Amino acid sequence: MVLVFIHGLPIALKFNMNRVGYIWFFIMMLIAAIQGGCKKSSLDDNFFMAPGKQYDMAVEGGFNTLTVNQFIRLTKPSLNPGSVPSPISKASVVVNDGRVDIIYRESATIPGLYTGTFRGDPNYNNAYKLTIKYENKTYTAIDTLRQVVNIVDDFLPLSTHINEDQKVDGSIPKHTFGYLNSNKWYISYGDIPFWNASQFDQSKYYSYTHFLGSPNSLYPLNNLKRSFTLGPEEFIYIFKISLSTKYSQYLYSVFMETDWNGLFSSVPVNVEGNVSGNVQGFFSVVDVDLRRYRAKEL
Repeated sequence: MVLVFIHGLPIALKFNMNRVGYIWFFIMMLIAAIQGGCKKSSLDDNFFMAPGKQYDMAVEGGFNTLTVNQFIRLTKPSLNPGSVPSPISKASVVVNDGRVDIIYRESATIPGLYTGTFRGDPNYNNAYKLTIKYENKTYTAIDTLRQVVNIVDDFLPLSTHINEDQKVDGSIPKHTFGYLNSNKWYISYGDIPFWNASQFDQSKYYSYTHFLGSPNSLYPLNNLKRSFTLGPEEFIYIFKISLSTKYSQYLYSVFMETDWNGLFSSVPVNVEGNVSGNVQGFFSVVDVDLRRYRAKEL
């Protein structure tokens, strides 16, 4: 009887064989044990490869009709998971609304954040042109200001009901399809701050109504929502933000690569914005309507 180990398990074998056969059998069992117990190699150092495309800058923000102050943020995209985008300073940023130039100047306290001031009337259905000059290069973008349709109570992108404690339970889906116009919404209540055009970290509170239908019923849309519970007299603030046709198409393409990217999705691709040159992001021009409701009115 011979005791051998295959994949770490002792196996007793009883057989009759001559000396040569015994040696040959033992060698084969030893090779099998070594191969089966090999340690898995670590990930290759180049597993996280360098990005296929490196952008000169990323552009966020633009122009809105709700506030006098306007904001645009310029950053240099990070190239690895361990770093964050770095601000771009000393750039020239100008927006023309078809009538006047709006000069954006860099904030003295927040590098990379450029602020402009506009007190005139919005130039609806006309093009706004952004011009950025940085390191001897010029970048331009154009977006159209579409007038937002005022908030109508019957078409709010949320649902509510009264619970057993006589409080209002609500649900806000991140995406709703089949609307007459594409819009971005910001719904504030409780500890959620008001919409602020100078804050670029509020994206988790946005929800969207799309003119186009759902891209695919297999995508995990049902889980993309947030819920709330408010007293009947508590206030909820709803910001409705218009989207130009190009901006809505851009966002839809972004969501195809993020929120709606499922197991059977195609290979991810870079989504091109509206800024010329080697630039990431989108310069947006938006009209904003704001309404306040008590929770019991929803």
